[in-house]
Amino acid sequence: KAAAAKAEPKAAAAKAEPKAAAAKEETKAAAKAQPKAKAGAAKAAPKAGSKAQAKAAPKKEEEPEQPKESTELPANWVLDDGSGGGWDVCTGVTKKQQKRKERLDEEAAHAKSMGMKPGQQVLNIVPGMAPPSAGKAVPGASQAAQADVARILATKGQAVEEKAPEGPTSTATIKVPEKRIGIVIGPKGAKIQMIQQKTGVTSIDTTGEIFTVVGKPQAVAEAEKAIRELIDKGYCSIQYDDFSENFLNIHPSYIPDIVGKEGKVIRKIKEELGVEVNIPQLPPGHSMTSSRKFKVGLAGTADKVEKAKSCINDIMMYGHSEITHPGVVHEDMDIDAWAHRYIIGTKGSEMKHIQNNYKVKV
Repeated sequence: KAAAAKAEPKAAAAKAEPKAAAAKEETKAAAKAQPKAKAGAAKAAPKAGSKAQAKAAPKKEEEPEQPKESTELPANWVLDDGSGGGWDVCTGVTKKQQKRKERLDEEAAHAKSMGMKPGQQVLNIVPGMAPPSAGKAVPGASQAAQADVARILATKGQAVEEKAPEGPTSTATIKVPEKRIGIVIGPKGAKIQMIQQKTGVTSIDTTGEIFTVVGKPQAVAEAEKAIRELIDKGYCSIQYDDFSENFLNIHPSYIPDIVGKEGKVIRKIKEELGVEVNIPQLPPGHSMTSSRKFKVGLAGTADKVEKAKSCINDIMMYGHSEITHPGVVHEDMDIDAWAHRYIIGTKGSEMKHIQNNYKVKV
């Protein structure tokens, strides 16, 4: 019985082993079959998808929804309902041509209102003055107004009437250096006007450096002489009724005192006394240590020339004159020679101190 019991389990184990082996083989086969099935399914899926897409292609595409049209107008739009202004008409001309046409039309209308014929030149009428046709009777105008217009026109004609020169005329030309043109013409043409009035010449043309004088022979000769005197001396004899001319010999070191700062002293002499003072030009390279003297010319009426001469002498002697430096006085002092060096000081230090401290000139 024991042997039989042992044999039974062995036989059962032997029977079970083939079954287990078969089960293992089945599991392996199933495991191999699963990847293949998956691969087949994966291959079949794209094919099916591509076929489905190919079949679906012929179908109509869905149309996109179109936006609904708005009935509202933009902010800057206005419907033309016919109640607005008229349309601009193109005339085919530029703005410049249009303005010119309008101006010509205005001038034509103005000429017509003035009683002028078409094509007649429009004259510039001064406001308040009557037109050229004012001498004629104008319908509706009063007789008094017409008389006033006629009188004004007659007076105007007399004012512009030029007298023809009587007798023979003469012409003279004078070359005026460029540097002397201003002296000959004078401020605002005062000298030329004075020559023209006193000589009575018809005209003096001052164009360029050539001055042309036209008039009677005697008047032209006097005007030519006056212009040449202005060129040479800076003044002319016909400026004064009682003409006198004089001069002073001075050392160049006194010229700065006579002229003054910015020409104040010499202008004062000319304005107060009404004389002409001609300061000479020093030659180039002239040494102020030289003893050479130069002439200062004086011209004017006889009594004023003498006063100007005395004034310049006072300026050279005392450094001032009552005419040019009113209220300034001077004193003379006698100082021994041995004391001069103490008053002057080292390099003029004491003299400078006195003059600067007391505002005087020693």
